[in-house]
Amino acid sequence: MLHADVVGYSRLMQADEAGTHQRLKAYLAVFDTHISQGGGRIVGTAGDAVLADFPSVVDAVSAAVAIQAALAERNAGLSPDGKLEFRIGINLGDVIVDADDIFGDGVNVAARLESLADPGGIVVSAAVYDQVKDKLALPLVDRGEVRVKNIADPVRVYAVGLGERPLPKQDRRSFGRVTAAAGVALVLLLAGLGAFWIAAPSDPVKDARDTDAEAETESKPTIAVLPFEEPGAAGEETYFADGITEGVTTEFGRFSNLFVLSWNAVAPYKGKAVAPEQLSEDLNVRYVVGGTLRRTDGRLRLTVQLTDARRGLLLWSERYDRDIADIFALQDDIARQVVGALAVRLTRLEQDRVFRKPTEKLDAYDYVLRGRHHLRRVERSANLEARALFERALEIDPRYVDALVALGWSHMNGFLYGWTEWQGRALARARELAEQAVTLDDRHAAAHALLAQALTFQGELAQATETVERAIELNPNDPVSHAILGNLTMWSGDPAVAAQSLELALRLDPEPVVMWVVNLGLSYYLLGRYEDTVRLLERISRRFNENPVPPAVLAAAHGQLGQRDQAAAALARLKRVSPFFDAGGYAGNFSDPSHTDHLLEGLAKAGLE
Repeated sequence: MLHADVVGYSRLMQADEAGTHQRLKAYLAVFDTHISQGGGRIVGTAGDAVLADFPSVVDAVSAAVAIQAALAERNAGLSPDGKLEFRIGINLGDVIVDADDIFGDGVNVAARLESLADPGGIVVSAAVYDQVKDKLALPLVDRGEVRVKNIADPVRVYAVGLGERPLPKQDRRSFGRVTAAAGVALVLLLAGLGAFWIAAPSDPVKDARDTDAEAETESKPTIAVLPFEEPGAAGEETYFADGITEGVTTEFGRFSNLFVLSWNAVAPYKGKAVAPEQLSEDLNVRYVVGGTLRRTDGRLRLTVQLTDARRGLLLWSERYDRDIADIFALQDDIARQVVGALAVRLTRLEQDRVFRKPTEKLDAYDYVLRGRHHLRRVERSANLEARALFERALEIDPRYVDALVALGWSHMNGFLYGWTEWQGRALARARELAEQAVTLDDRHAAAHALLAQALTFQGELAQATETVERAIELNPNDPVSHAILGNLTMWSGDPAVAAQSLELALRLDPEPVVMWVVNLGLSYYLLGRYEDTVRLLERISRRFNENPVPPAVLAAAHGQLGQRDQAAAALARLKRVSPFFDAGGYAGNFSDPSHTDHLLEGLAKAGLE
């Protein structure tokens, strides 16, 4: 499966719309040629994206190498603003074939792999590596295991060395072919920088960088805390290092003078060795914090570095040897020293509210870290496992606010994803836990965010807005709080504020909940930015193929643009996903009747009866 997307496409189009469009057409012709020569099939196109599949692993890898070689020749001699570069990821996995479309984890993994490749490079999964290592004369460099969103098990990644086109080491007929059919393994190849056609994580963020949300953050030091490494830890055992990473990130996030990326933004780099300059380009940050840790005999040994990623300069490093009981003080020390190295000026209020010890009970802390590890997998079983761990933490320390908030989110997830038939009870329980947490610690940003989410779904919008604004005041770098504010203001009648808040959420967290992106598209629609709506939602509608909202809003935007064929295609997808979609009921959720009329008008123009 091949998917291509252009790096920095929005920026390139803004600088030279006509020239970029013409170059894109020529580059896409290269894909078409090599896909056909490799026996592949283009599944679909959208703007600067192409999706295709192949009958065999060797054909996919060969085509990928040929494409990158041809594009490198075209880019040679061009200025940085003139180059169109791509990343390629290849996976072998099960898919679902639906008419001319394909879905499934195989496609999802390919999408995640693509974001791990270097510009102009190719990465493959272990399944692909096993198929081609003895059949193609190509160097394949092991880049270790990485965890990718919504995929339970880590994926081992190999980088393909690019040079001359690969030659088969043996007759290709000797290893057979893979049939493209429902439930049968397909070769999946996905190319592009930040591809988001099938919800690769980083594209919404790259789009948001070209918006007003970027202006809000450009005057602040931008920082990413990379996943801390714990040598020898694997699988579930990495929960502790992940928890330390999140803890340090949270400490930084409370400084209004910093712009701090979320855990999801840095998770794809877990276990990878990446040059600082590449991290700066990929994540659009100036500074990077990273480190390694070891736990032995109740001691925690931690090495931390602060790097100016744009210049590749080490600014500060420190080694810590502490009792594990001092874990919270250690996180405070790291935040203080890094902030000092960045010469960020703090107010007394910020200092007071940042440095605090959440619990005296380390066993409770450990249970919360384990629970959060499960909670990252958006699955019913994982959510229940996490809930049990949070409840055990509260048995040890009933006043542990982090545990109350985490338990509340497990109930909120049950409500949001329909994992319980008692949805009303789940929502009420989430609110109850949030209120307990706020009562215990009114300065806990995540507690206010959870409470705001519960209030939103209970229809108490004014109080929800006030609550989430308090959360943002306490932690200006929490993407969840900004997304909640965006969702609130979109439905309550201010799509301009909604768009700004959601763009900022996507800048902070490029692995968003799908509804953040959907509501951003809907905000664009309400603002009359129909082309932006189409550009954003076309890239997610195929990935979230069971969600009726993206094709509905897409159809309305195409209708407003007078694009009848595209509108008809979106309506066809909507009817396939939700034959009884209640457009009036959905549009009626807006507090402003003019917004209801606006959306229904677009759907009528699209041909919805």
